[in-house]
Amino acid sequence: MAVRFEMVSGIERVDPAAWNRLSRQAAPMLEWEYLYSLERSGVLSPERGFVPRHILAYNDGRLVATAPLYERTRPWVEFGDGGLLRFLGELTGFPYYVGLMATVPLTPVPAYQFLYGSPHDAAQIYTMMAEYVDFVCETRGFATWRIYFFADPSPGLHEMLLRKGFVGLRSEYCLWQNKGYQSFDDFLATFRAPRRHKIRREIRDIEAEGIRLAMVPGEDVPEDYYDIMFDLYSLTWRKYMGHHVRPFLNRRFFHLLGRLYRHRLLFSVAHQGRELLAMAVFYHKGKQLYGRYWGSYDQIPFLHFAVCYYEPIRFAISHGIETFDPGFGGEHKTYRGFESTTVQHYIKFYGEEQVQTAYSILGRYERAPKNHDRLAR
Repeated sequence: MAVRFEMVSGIERVDPAAWNRLSRQAAPMLEWEYLYSLERSGVLSPERGFVPRHILAYNDGRLVATAPLYERTRPWVEFGDGGLLRFLGELTGFPYYVGLMATVPLTPVPAYQFLYGSPHDAAQIYTMMAEYVDFVCETRGFATWRIYFFADPSPGLHEMLLRKGFVGLRSEYCLWQNKGYQSFDDFLATFRAPRRHKIRREIRDIEAEGIRLAMVPGEDVPEDYYDIMFDLYSLTWRKYMGHHVRPFLNRRFFHLLGRLYRHRLLFSVAHQGRELLAMAVFYHKGKQLYGRYWGSYDQIPFLHFAVCYYEPIRFAISHGIETFDPGFGGEHKTYRGFESTTVQHYIKFYGEEQVQTAYSILGRYERAPKNHDRLAR
């Protein structure tokens, strides 16, 4: 395959149809419209430490693969390494955070992969892309290339990345999986009696408050829902992060979602009488559902669980959705039907001194036999 590579400084430089042709089997957050909304809104910008460096591979003038990448100049807002790069930088003085990051930006969700046409080409595409990204990192003096929340199911890619010199990291994540449930009661029947009764009591308490829940497609919601969703997201942000840290997202991002991406959106909406009380937004594609942002105008017990978990699970069962990603964190998820699963991350170091220093510190990693790859225990 005679391949020509190109690196572009913004997704607007790529034809949307060509990009999305390659993202058909990928998560919705890797589609052109979503990444464009992040970049165009200024959510991802050099000011905030994100410079688009998307890698494109062409064969005979046809786009055959892409690697969504961002140059990182700050060690914050990276969820996959658990603070490892910041720790290494503070300990050694090397700027390990300066490099390329491959992930769904600002969204810790197992969804990242390179985009390509046929799954039969996966190993070849990853090998070629990895070699080109190595060239970019080495010629630009980057310290690391990291891949967070890797989710490509193609066989052999994990071993290939290790052979290419990546360190493998693992963390835990919660997912809901549809095990052939025919109804919400069918799902509840899998719980032990005390937990099942507790969930039913939470739902009854919400209903007793006169609260109605519904899942509404993004194409059917009023236009002001996108403003309301930003306002609710901001309320939640300030509750947990305070006023001294600027929210990741902005109002323009939600406006762009409403203009370009509403076909992927679902809103879980809670009304009390005629008043809109709470809302959460979800991304939906095929057999997958992703829970993202939520907020409420009033603090009502169990409302969060009803809006963000129970109503989406009802929807998932009735629409044959196989997996529901509720978002990152929260021990309470495992008590409500979500199961802990392992998610994979990778980091590759560049520069002889930086590599040796990093490996000498990472004593908890064991060297794989007959090569220089390292894999987390």
